[in-house]
Amino acid sequence: MKTVWVEGATGKAGKRVAAALAAVGFPVRAASRHPGSPTAGITPVRFDWADESTWTDSVAGADALFLKGLDTLDDAASLITRLIAVAPQAGHVVLMSALGVDKAPATAPRARVEHAVRESGRNWTILRPNWLMQNFDEDDAVYARAIRDDGELYAGSGDHRASFVDTRDVADAAVAVLTTGSHHGRGYDLTGPRALTFAEVAGTLAGASGRPISHVDADLETHRAHFARSGRPDAWVEHMMDLFVHVRADVFAPVTDDVQWLTGHAPRSLDDYAREVFAPAPDDDARVLTGLPQIFSPITS
Repeated sequence: MKTVWVEGATGKAGKRVAAALAAVGFPVRAASRHPGSPTAGITPVRFDWADESTWTDSVAGADALFLKGLDTLDDAASLITRLIAVAPQAGHVVLMSALGVDKAPATAPRARVEHAVRESGRNWTILRPNWLMQNFDEDDAVYARAIRDDGELYAGSGDHRASFVDTRDVADAAVAVLTTGSHHGRGYDLTGPRALTFAEVAGTLAGASGRPISHVDADLETHRAHFARSGRPDAWVEHMMDLFVHVRADVFAPVTDDVQWLTGHAPRSLDDYAREVFAPAPDDDARVLTGLPQIFSPITS
């Protein structure tokens, strides 16, 4: 049974890919800058894109690589090419890219990363998920803090739509392509079952939580200032602003059946996600989530 190296194994996608692979019996090398403790089937390994001395030991023994990509680095394609080169045993590379990248200009950083994977000389598969639902509760820099603290969902999106996908469906799709040999040389667009406006998202989260959550359809400068307050680098802020240019161009509106085709189950809906993650527990009005942050404090009268 092949060993899979998973990049970003403590992040939203990586931790779920690692857990899903281990659950079906595939050994995992879980790579991150701050590796945690080993668990059944998962060996944490230290890996840092900025420190190439960590690369060779990290990928040692890996038969396949799951790469999350590098959103904001101009030299991302070069870095990924060099990483693949130090993993000679890895015959299959799976890249988690993003919806629409295959239609982007060839000079765009993510398009160059996809090209590097396709030209790596290895078997390859590219997954292109849409916006992740878990950004609403797990990523403070994107949405979670403003939703939790202020009841606000910042998105300069107007009435444009996105078919948000549950990260667990991305993990299930990754397992499908990593554990079978029939997906080489193919790309898949991973979406949820329905395209929604950000106002509809806010309404769904508010309905599940019992708290007011409103969509703030900010102008670009207000939106940029909101993301800048995250403390993330300027390149990340500009990357987020660029994504909202694509939102307003309806790049993220398509709905596909690729999750169903790969996994055998329908993609989870935003309603399902909201009921699970945002709804207070019925017994004591306090949410208890294993391994996830508590979004709201208990509701009091």
